[in-house]
Amino acid sequence: MCHHPRVIPPDLASRLLPRDAPLADPAPFRHAAVLAALLPGDDPRIVLIERAGHLRNHAGQLAFPGGKPEPTDADLLETALREAEEEVALPRGQVKILGRLPAVPVPTGFIVVPFVGLIEGDWQPRWDVGEVTAVLTPTLRELADPARYRHLGTREWNGIHYALHEYQIHTPPLWGATARMVHDLLHRMDLGPASQDE
Repeated sequence: MCHHPRVIPPDLASRLLPRDAPLADPAPFRHAAVLAALLPGDDPRIVLIERAGHLRNHAGQLAFPGGKPEPTDADLLETALREAEEEVALPRGQVKILGRLPAVPVPTGFIVVPFVGLIEGDWQPRWDVGEVTAVLTPTLRELADPARYRHLGTREWNGIHYALHEYQIHTPPLWGATARMVHDLLHRMDLGPASQDE
């Protein structure tokens, strides 16, 4: 029997930003927060949602659970955990937060702060049909498969240069800000195609 190397590195937390690392003032934008939740196991998976087609922003796109802070959220981590609970019925007590990825600006005027966590114990996704069409759990190996990945060049937006990535794991494919976060996370795990925008 062949033994696969550990897909989720045991030192992943040390490869991420600390969960409470200082954030730059987002003005004139606003912060939003998402949760990149990993399902550990022999073939680890990551949780994505397909956003409902009628939503005002990012309709039909693949994304991480997340959204805008509510006044009752103590911080952005609570925003990410609350949204994951609301959107995919992931209890916050089942998420072990490992750290954060660098914030990603999006053209809708938000700077998105992605938190990375491990799901502990059994979890069955249920989703809010008002916001979510489907919950996807692609394996990290699928995302790291070079045959599913396309580098679509670079763009400049508001003076920021960034690479465009696409992962053909679904219809529609994973692209945009979430693909940039996935690319960053895979890179930190030593997975996936070599980055072409470093």
